[in-house]
Amino acid sequence: MPGTGRLWLGVGLALALVLAGARSGSAQSSATTVYHQIDGRLHASNGQAASNIHVRLLRADTRRPIGETFSLSRGEFVFNFVPEGEYLIETYQTAELEATSTSFQVRPLPRERPAVLHVEIDIPFKPPAATTPPGVIAADVDVDVPKEALKLYRAGLKALADDNQARAVAKFQEAIKAYPSYYMARLDLGRELRRQKRLQEAEAVLVGLRQIAPKRAEPLVEHALVLLELQRRKEAATELRSALEMEEGNWAAHFYLGWALIEEQPDEAEAQFKRALELDEQKAARAHLALARLADAKGQRELSIKHLDEYLALVPNGAESDIARSLVERLRKSGEQSKGSAPRP
Repeated sequence: MPGTGRLWLGVGLALALVLAGARSGSAQSSATTVYHQIDGRLHASNGQAASNIHVRLLRADTRRPIGETFSLSRGEFVFNFVPEGEYLIETYQTAELEATSTSFQVRPLPRERPAVLHVEIDIPFKPPAATTPPGVIAADVDVDVPKEALKLYRAGLKALADDNQARAVAKFQEAIKAYPSYYMARLDLGRELRRQKRLQEAEAVLVGLRQIAPKRAEPLVEHALVLLELQRRKEAATELRSALEMEEGNWAAHFYLGWALIEEQPDEAEAQFKRALELDEQKAARAHLALARLADAKGQRELSIKHLDEYLALVPNGAESDIARSLVERLRKSGEQSKGSAPRP
């Protein structure tokens, strides 16, 4: 539509920022950030407390580690100094229990006061057969990490939590040197190198995960993000298709595949964005921006506005929200002008 081209470019740039780990929402200074506490308890599926379980807290949008701990005798664990946001709580596998991943939202009311939020997590026992229950992470990596490598990896996580990225990279590298097959250390190192725009280094680290974890989709998605930033869209699409063969329900793989295809295969890109929204509309909210852009290119003004409105309903204060509002306003004005200039019968 006339007059919207520059704003759609803004949406394109905004979507590109996703690849760099840009966060939605208004940024807060450290002086005004309110920190909360997550107070959790782990149970085995038979109701007994799950003690001495390795627990990790990660940002849901970037999968950036925030902290880790071990559950106590009654299954208790605590994460302190947690700002508002969407998180994943992961438990590592043991000889008897599966690894798990639980989504958790930190948005207490009133928002300006520190709060303690409680979560109960049930951990299933490993099945006797070789099958893995739906929704359970396959525990096929990092089973025998040496203590020294684990110590170095934890030091890297702490450095990330302290915003000391240089130390984090160094510690992850040391952990990998101590244990070359360290899946999580390689994955977190690759992510951090990507955030620092050290893309060739990130790719070299992530490519090695194919041999370490051939059944996991996550490293393929992470490698694809690097390829997208390097403008190697066809290679990124290949990686993402492979990821979806392993894990069709991965919303991120569908979303980024849509982004890889949006210029040359818009119809397939549209299908991928829609599937991402079906799987997790909140996390894949930016897919509405891409679908709005595709609809506008087809002259489907009302559909474009619909997607922009749906995005704003999900993310009213996001980094792209102002651009989305401007687009809605211009598209509506354009529609009114078209009606006003239509010839009378």
